[in-house]
Amino acid sequence: MQAMAIGEHGGPDVFRRIEAPDPAPAEGEVTIAVRASSVNPVDYKIRDGRAARLCPRLPAILHADCAGTVSAVGAGVSGFREGDAVYAFATGIGGKPGALAE
Repeated sequence: MQAMAIGEHGGPDVFRRIEAPDPAPAEGEVTIAVRASSVNPVDYKIRDGRAARLCPRLPAILHADCAGTVSAVGAGVSGFREGDAVYAFATGIGGKPGALAE
């Protein structure tokens, strides 16, 4: 999948388009085909280094909030099906990549 990632902390110019592995949902998770993501203060503070301790491993895919459709459903998930329209907090903080991707 195509994603925008940072390889270092800095200004908006540190973003680079990368090819990342397609995610697969773990137990209790869904995968979302992202149609939109938003920028929150924590996102740009991670990017510029003020909140670097919250950054996923570099190169990091940021942005927590997103909207899209469920593309895969992991084991143990109820109430969601492929094709459902959703909005979510997708992480982008700590160990998991965020939503600035397909």
